[in-house]
Parts: sequence; structure tokens; C-alpha cells
Amino acid sequence: MSQLLDFALQANIYLQPIQFTLVTLTNIINICILRSRILRSPPCTYYFLGYAISSIAYTLLVCPTQFLRGYHIDWANTRIGCKLHYYIVFLPPFIARMMLVLAALDRYYSSSYTRQFYATNTKRMTKSIILVCVIVSAIYMSPMSVIYYFNESNGICLQYTNLLITIYIFSQMVIFYMAAPILMFACGLLTIINIRQHAARITPRLTSSQRRRTEGQLARMLILQVIVHLIITLPFGIVYLINAFDPSTRTPNVLGIRYILVIWQQCDYFMSFFLYVFSGSVYRREFFRLIRCCSRSTQLEQQQFALRLIHNNINE
Repeated sequence: MSQLLDFALQANIYLQPIQFTLVTLTNIINICILRSRILRSPPCTYYFLGYAISSIAYTLLVCPTQFLRGYHIDWANTRIGCKLHYYIVFLPPFIARMMLVLAALDRYYSSSYTRQFYATNTKRMTKSIILVCVIVSAIYMSPMSVIYYFNESNGICLQYTNLLITIYIFSQMVIFYMAAPILMFACGLLTIINIRQHAARITPRLTSSQRRRTEGQLARMLILQVIVHLIITLPFGIVYLINAFDPSTRTPNVLGIRYILVIWQQCDYFMSFFLYVFSGSVYRREFFRLIRCCSRSTQLEQQQFALRLIHNNINE
């Protein structure tokens, strides 16, 4: 075992509990805030909710796996684990990126002059789109459960190599690392242009202005999240594709780099909370309102507990 691989495995023991706590806590807060009355009105919010749920699902799977690897326990190196590991670990990030793509498309249509499409994009339709996206993603990623096999001679999980697998891996590269980023960036730039054009027009009535302001902040939140998302996730994607196309590169040092990049990639799943707070005033207001509600609820529980103690003492 190389020193770099040993360092990455040891780092998992200390960092994975922190990652697990941060991702779970921040995304639960995201879900609570995004479900508020103000933010849940635009259909785009449901894509953010889908991203938050996918982030929690990914963390529940990856953090325990990476933590156990620090103690040299890898459930992927078993007959059943070899078939399941790569499928259930790679599926949530794929769905999460698709949620960002759908959110980028939604922001573009919301900000465009011709709103005929967006007028029909109701919440029910958005939920249907998310459901279809999850089903299609699950079907598309299903080959991940059959392109790996357990090598009993050395006790590790390896990838088959043939033309069909190479084509499938190449399709992942095109969809996940080329088409999706290009589409997100293109929609983001077009959304910014449309928002500026609308801002230059005559201000509509108040309710429409408030809705437009909320949608504009959702657009900024999305664009910032897309940029950070690509910066954090692309390094692991590059190493993964190199390993997939050339199995000879799966050396201990490269494996150590891959584990370190997994840790780096995990940061993407709690960064969204801080990006939302930084870029959206509506989100900040709802966050502080949530804190106040929790604080009042805690004070009320403490008062009720104190009253029960006084009542019990009087009865005694």
C-alpha cells in the first residue's frame, strides 16, 4: 500500500463523520426552507428539493463506505457488493446533476419573453418531470451493476473491458461531464440576459414584482451553485474516466488520489446551503425565520417543563 493511499484511508476516519453531519444537517435545513410558502411557489424549487434529497441519499451511502475503508473494510470487494456498490453510489450524483440541469432549464423558460411553455409548467408537471428523470436515470445507470465482477483470486472488484462497456462509459462522459455542464452554463447565461432585459422594462404591479424578484434570486442561487458544483466534481470525474478507459491506471497511488477527490467531491453536497445564504436574500430571511421559530419552540418547551416541575412539587 502506498503512503498516499494510506493517508487517504486514514483521513476518511476523521473526515467522514464531519461530512456526514454537515451534509445531513444543511440539506435538512434546505428542505425546510425551500418548502416555505414564499420559496415553494416557483416550480424550480422542486428541483432544488430533488437535489437536496439526492445529496442526503448519496451521503448516507458514501460516508459509511468511506469510513469503513479507513479500517480496511470495503463491502465493494464482495460478490454482492461488487454488483451493487457502483450502481447505488453513482446513481444519486447523477440524479443530483440532472436536477441542476432541469432547474437551469426552468430558470431559462421562467425568465424568457415567451412564457407559453412556462405557463404550463405547473407544480404537478414539475413533479412528473422529476419522477420521470429519476426513473430514466435509474434505468440508464443500471449497467453499472453488471460491468463489474468480483475477482476471487485477489479478492477485489474489477471492471469488464469490451466495446459495449467502453461505449457506455463514453456516454457517461458525454452526458455527465460535457452535455450537462454546457447546458447548465448556456441556460445560466441566457437567464442572466433575460433577467437584465426584464429589469430594464417598466416595473409591473407589486405582486408580479415580488414574484419576479424571488425568481431572479433563485436564478442567482442556481448559477452560483452550478459553477461551484462543476469546480468540485470535475476532478473526480476526470480520474474516474481515466480509470474506466485504462484499467492499468488503477495503481495504489491513483486510488489514493481518487479517494481524496471523493472527499473533495463530497463538499459539493453541503456547499449549496452556504451558497443559498450568500446569494439569496429571500433564503436568508426564511433561514433566520426558521431559527427564530426553533428558538421560540425551545423556549416554550422549557417553560412547559418548568411548569410541570412546579406542578409536581406542589402536588407532592
